[in-house]
Amino acid sequence: MPRIGIMSDIHGNLEALEAVLRAVQAEGIKYLVHLGDLVGYNASPRECVELLNCHQTISILGNHDLAIMEPKAAENFNVLAYQALKYSLQQLRSQHIRYLQSLPRIEVIWDRYLLCHGSPENLETYILNVFQARRIFNLLGNGYRGIRICFFGHTHLQALWSCDPRGKVSTMPALSGSMVLDRDLRYLVNPGSVGQPRQGDNQAHYLVFDSEEEVVHFRAVPYDIGKAQDKILRAQLPEYLALRLREGI
Repeated sequence: MPRIGIMSDIHGNLEALEAVLRAVQAEGIKYLVHLGDLVGYNASPRECVELLNCHQTISILGNHDLAIMEPKAAENFNVLAYQALKYSLQQLRSQHIRYLQSLPRIEVIWDRYLLCHGSPENLETYILNVFQARRIFNLLGNGYRGIRICFFGHTHLQALWSCDPRGKVSTMPALSGSMVLDRDLRYLVNPGSVGQPRQGDNQAHYLVFDSEEEVVHFRAVPYDIGKAQDKILRAQLPEYLALRLREGI
């Protein structure tokens, strides 16, 4: 089984995506997964769709991607997200929208790993606390038997939740470096966000998963934030979308 580069929430940040792709290629990683939200917030949605597509990435649908095709999905967006969505709609061409339309909401790869954006039941579900994590573990146990590891995105925060055979749910308070997964436990794993990290670290976040040894390597790489910010301002998107990139919030 190969090593997999897993990323999420690129959100139209071409500079961050290019930095992550350079990093995974330098490690010799050929298999790539994206957990949704190619568009929104940043100024290069078209270029990100094209780049991810040409790398033949296993990709699934995010809530911002869905809103491109179904405007009702944007009804709960805040004003910043909504303005960025309108910009993305203006930038995308028919072939880009067809690509987004082709993406599944969930995917199981190699009959072992479940991929989703928010949760297996809903693109917009957040997994941020122990109660939310426990509910998703229960959902997996009832509907996805045989799946021990679920990779998800949406929160823009790197995270790892575990559930033991008794149903006790735990998380790691700080994530860094490599973590060996216990084969007696089930896991929910979030690679964080490539294009708009929100954990106080302005680098582009992703992870490398060694599927043979079941080891998660959390990664973060610097990118040209200034260039990404300039594009946001030139596109006349809200200034805060540029400022938050520097702060990683």
